[in-house]
Amino acid sequence: MKYFDILTEAVSAELSQRGAVSDKLLYCAKADMDFEGNYIDVYITFDSEDLYILSGYDIYTPSKGRKKRHAVEAFEFSDCRCIPLKGIKRLYLDRSQNTARLMLEPDSGKDYPIARLSIGFADKFEKFSQRVNQTVKGEPIDDTLLDETITRCPTCGELFPDPNRPVCPNCIDRRSVFRRLIGMFGKFKFQIITILVLTVLSSAAAVISPYFGAKLLYDEVLAVGGKFYGEVLFIVLVMAAFKLAETLLKVVSGVILSIITPKVIHRLRCDIFSSMQRLSLSFFTSKQTGSLMSRVDRDSNNIYYFFTDIVPYGIQNVAKIIAIIVIMLTISPPLTIGLVATVAVLMISQEKFYRTQRKIHRRYDIAMRSGNAVLSDAMNGQRVVKAFSKEEQEIRRFDDKNREIYAIDRTIQSNVASFYPLVWMLNRVISACVYCAGAWMVINGHLLFGALTALITYTDMTYEPIDFFTWIGNRWAKCADAASRMFEILDANPTVCEAEKPVSKPNLKGDISLKNVSFEYESGRPIIKNVSFDIRAGQMFGIVGKTGAGKSTIINLMARLYDVTGGEITIDGVPIKQLSFEDLRHNIGIVSQETYLFIGTVADNIRYARPDASMDEVIEAAKSANAHEFITRLPDGYNTRIGDGGVSLSGGERQRISIARAIIQKPNILILDEATASMDTRTERKIQSAIDALGKNRTVISIAHRLSTLRNADMLCVIENGELKELGTHDELIRSKGKYFELYRLQSEALKFINTD
Repeated sequence: MKYFDILTEAVSAELSQRGAVSDKLLYCAKADMDFEGNYIDVYITFDSEDLYILSGYDIYTPSKGRKKRHAVEAFEFSDCRCIPLKGIKRLYLDRSQNTARLMLEPDSGKDYPIARLSIGFADKFEKFSQRVNQTVKGEPIDDTLLDETITRCPTCGELFPDPNRPVCPNCIDRRSVFRRLIGMFGKFKFQIITILVLTVLSSAAAVISPYFGAKLLYDEVLAVGGKFYGEVLFIVLVMAAFKLAETLLKVVSGVILSIITPKVIHRLRCDIFSSMQRLSLSFFTSKQTGSLMSRVDRDSNNIYYFFTDIVPYGIQNVAKIIAIIVIMLTISPPLTIGLVATVAVLMISQEKFYRTQRKIHRRYDIAMRSGNAVLSDAMNGQRVVKAFSKEEQEIRRFDDKNREIYAIDRTIQSNVASFYPLVWMLNRVISACVYCAGAWMVINGHLLFGALTALITYTDMTYEPIDFFTWIGNRWAKCADAASRMFEILDANPTVCEAEKPVSKPNLKGDISLKNVSFEYESGRPIIKNVSFDIRAGQMFGIVGKTGAGKSTIINLMARLYDVTGGEITIDGVPIKQLSFEDLRHNIGIVSQETYLFIGTVADNIRYARPDASMDEVIEAAKSANAHEFITRLPDGYNTRIGDGGVSLSGGERQRISIARAIIQKPNILILDEATASMDTRTERKIQSAIDALGKNRTVISIAHRLSTLRNADMLCVIENGELKELGTHDELIRSKGKYFELYRLQSEALKFINTD
């Protein structure tokens, strides 16, 4: 059985009692509400004859350990409905703001809902509805693109942050994160081994020193009849030697660590950014800029503490506390066992505290990223903010986010402020108990005074490791959370991938063919529907239609910024999925209606596609785009900096630089998406003339709302609601008096009105 949700054994048994045959069921989807909005488990499945809707409650096995959920143990039945498919015309989804309804349209009568669900389940039920409708109509079902991967964590039930990487940040194994972070030191194995050896030796030297300064000094040097009676200078020199060795070993290991840690962090930041650059456009359209910047900047800084604090001091304190326990056992096993038991209680308490803090740190990071996104949004949209006098609104919006951050941060700090004093108080109680018990043993002759002094000294020495393991839990919580987010990026897979053995075609002619192309940004909600047409090499091809018809999506598919979800696109007879990215990007130049200029000089922005282009070529491209005149009027001409802190350009000026950037690339296929939308009529005519000249011996695909600019196109197509409505030349489409004629007539009437006015 193909499925969107797993049909459990308990649910299968309930369905079998009501006439369903499990082996014949085709698909299953699970909703989460009844019609009043109350939580309930609703399993919807069907076979070739009937649709089954089973309602009830899943009963899970008892929670154990860290697991929040286990497999369904039983099912508490509530209701079951069976609807014959032959009476169904179609299923469809009726979406609202936070919920959706699965609607049934019968062959006769009024549409009615058969299930209600949270909006997060909507995409799944869009797919499910498609397959029910195709089964009703007897149409073949294409499951090659069916996402059968689990999108929710089987442990806690939460959605995975990245559907391409099924890893839950709430349930991720922290030990695996630790091992992976340690693995980043792979290129520095010799240095790491050296640091480990030096750390263990320095810890051993630090622990052995009190043994000479207390146990041997009082019981063997100062006591009459002691083994080293009177040799005070010898003991002092030995103590000094151990202290000096401890210091030197710490210095050497610290120097080595200070050299390799910045290299690891540098490589990590570069790897994160490189991984982002390899991801597809869909990744960036679903993420906020502030959130992505935090991944590279703040998260890498949190991981820096892992290498500077957690690893070196963790090893040092583990080695120290082991050595302390071993030496104390040789002095007084009973007192040592009591101390170890108390420390174990402290460590267990610290682990529970760490788990709580980790979850809160996750919430804190989400709140911080949301705040950064609002900040980035307000900064980038200052022109709009000022135009509508919405400064106070933006201040309130940012204040709301900061209040949320403040509340979570206050919880974190409150937990720290209440937990740490309790730990320190317990430490002091332990010290007093050890002192009292040791004094009693000295009085009764069970322990020497020097041994008691050494025990008290070693008890005090445990404060540093205990303190470390207390506060490091908070630091490790932040680090592990940051690492899991960064690994989400490193492990994410691009949705648009190059073929394993790509076809190399350095010079594409430009014969483009779309064959039954379909595409959907969200599963089950098609944007492009079975579009087919051909573009011949060297042809000027225009795409027209109303706003939101799917025109820009079609050219994005041609440039393979997205992959089609149905059908095929070929260039020169080769499917674009088989062409190498380098050849495809080199041969296709895009001028979008959404211009973006990088921080740098005007010349650098124009030669972005060809960094090796000469200044003469830059100027020639600027002249072709009618940009040379205004560029020369800038303070430093072509060397004028634009972008952050540079000269501000108008929309038309930015667009002309964008066109020059495409021209200098000299592509065989030029795509223009409302390339002249930001310009006045005179400038538009000049650029249109330049584009006409540029289009000679090139394939030009142009989208324009002003149909007059496409009058000389060799072929035009009209797109409406993602479907191809008309195809032909301007004259042919005018004569047919269809959709194109209607658009052309509306624009002509608007121009007459303007001229009359």
